[in-house]
Amino acid sequence: MLLLPSFSTDHINSDKIESVSLLGTVHRRRWKWNPFDTGLDMVRLSETVWQISHPVVGPQPPDVSGLYTVRLVVNHSLQKQLKTTLSNKTDGVWDLVETCDGRGTRNINFKVDVSQSLTFQFDSSTMTLAITPSAGVETLHHVDTFDSFELNGFPWDDQDMFEKFDCRIKGREFVQTSSDVWSIDVPLRKDGGIDFRADGVYQFLISSNRDEDYGFSGLNDGTNTLVQGTGFGSSHGTSKHSGCTVQVFSDGLYRFNLHSPESTNPKFSVEPSPSNPSLPTPKVLNQRESYQLLGSIFADNQFDPTHPDRQMKLMEDRVNYSKSTSVKAGFHVVNIAISSELFLDTMGLGCWLDLKDGEPSQSLECVTWHGKPHELNICFEVNADCMLDFIFNPDTDRLSIKVVDSSALLTPISSISEMSLVGSFDDTKQMEPWSPTSSLNLMNPLLPGCFEKVVHLVAGKTYSYKYVANRSPWALVYADYELDCHGYDFSGSIPDAADPSKRSLKRYGQLTSHGNPPALEFTATHTGQYRFYVDVVFGGYSVKPFL
Repeated sequence: MLLLPSFSTDHINSDKIESVSLLGTVHRRRWKWNPFDTGLDMVRLSETVWQISHPVVGPQPPDVSGLYTVRLVVNHSLQKQLKTTLSNKTDGVWDLVETCDGRGTRNINFKVDVSQSLTFQFDSSTMTLAITPSAGVETLHHVDTFDSFELNGFPWDDQDMFEKFDCRIKGREFVQTSSDVWSIDVPLRKDGGIDFRADGVYQFLISSNRDEDYGFSGLNDGTNTLVQGTGFGSSHGTSKHSGCTVQVFSDGLYRFNLHSPESTNPKFSVEPSPSNPSLPTPKVLNQRESYQLLGSIFADNQFDPTHPDRQMKLMEDRVNYSKSTSVKAGFHVVNIAISSELFLDTMGLGCWLDLKDGEPSQSLECVTWHGKPHELNICFEVNADCMLDFIFNPDTDRLSIKVVDSSALLTPISSISEMSLVGSFDDTKQMEPWSPTSSLNLMNPLLPGCFEKVVHLVAGKTYSYKYVANRSPWALVYADYELDCHGYDFSGSIPDAADPSKRSLKRYGQLTSHGNPPALEFTATHTGQYRFYVDVVFGGYSVKPFL
């Protein structure tokens, strides 16, 4: 059984430092940027000192650069993230500042020359993070400046999904056009952008030094603000954060501008290229104007944020938003959309608050979060048809779910207790094809978060499959996800899925729980037994002959 994050309100809100978590690329865990994952916690040595050691890999081109980036989180609270500035530092030591949105701050960025162990020590009395390399101080270097900036994402209409967000592809570099502006011209289409929409909405990230986690994503403040150290997977994950998102209304050449990337107030803009000055100015969508409740609680158009019946209404307190709706008994999944735009990133489960051993109750509360690509939606069960009231606070990103005028009880999904192998296994009575609820498809549990199943396959046949947790109706789905730029191989051929290296995860991919990802595929080389293995903690998965 793998427990999902759960904390007390007292812990999250505490004015004292009760826990410190080290987030970042030093981890192999799929949740390496998840502020609620207790597997990222540092060890408390004294009243003011926390410490943890981690192995890191030196440069191993082309997949491993030796670049790393981290930040700290206090009390597993999104409102208490610790980052740095460039104002005051010494070798191996960074001064830290607390931030709720990352504005004007940076991650702790460094490079190592060789593979070794690093000891991280945080001192709350001085608000500093010291990193001690086992191979000697001369092998660790602060990264304070950036040699390049790259545009990544949907603006590259003609490239496949793997290539769009691959920050290592050449030809995407911004060129410095003035003392504080870098620019790149890209053709865009009014029917291009996000592939399945074809409505001219483009989302993008800006990487630095060909590393997405060194780069920038957007702040949903309506002023084109960028936040450093927030790549595809390393977003701060609040409703204030998402990829930079714009809409164009005419075909033509557009200029993407990066303003003052080395400053405390970096910005972006998208405008007609000087060679196409008559083009209409694109609309920047990065702002929080409204909130929508989405999910299986609705009979149709379940995850359509543009549906008028999904709107949450501002309450009399002028802070919270609410929506009441009748809900059928059963398993449900919900999330929160922003400004009727899915690509401002829907808010799923960060952690449950104040759970009483997962016992059924008439109300649930959670902190919402989005952390692509490994994020969960908010899943719960209700034992009877009833009216539910959903209340969302965008200042704290907290969601309350309450039963209205009924004795119905809510049960939170607080663990991954089962995993099923679900796919096109129609040539064996061992399996029920594409049934997420069938007991025939259950895998054998191993370590927490690890499962296996041996299946008879036929030579030359290609099988499509996904992994589904807790026999949910396609609500807790695990597969691979091309947008994280990992996994050019979806055949499950990772050499050692039980102990994957950073290099193998980069090459073969990692499992994700983002939405309902595309199916994996495997072609059997011979007729016989094959072992399917999955590890949702590290993201490794494999299909190998079972001998």
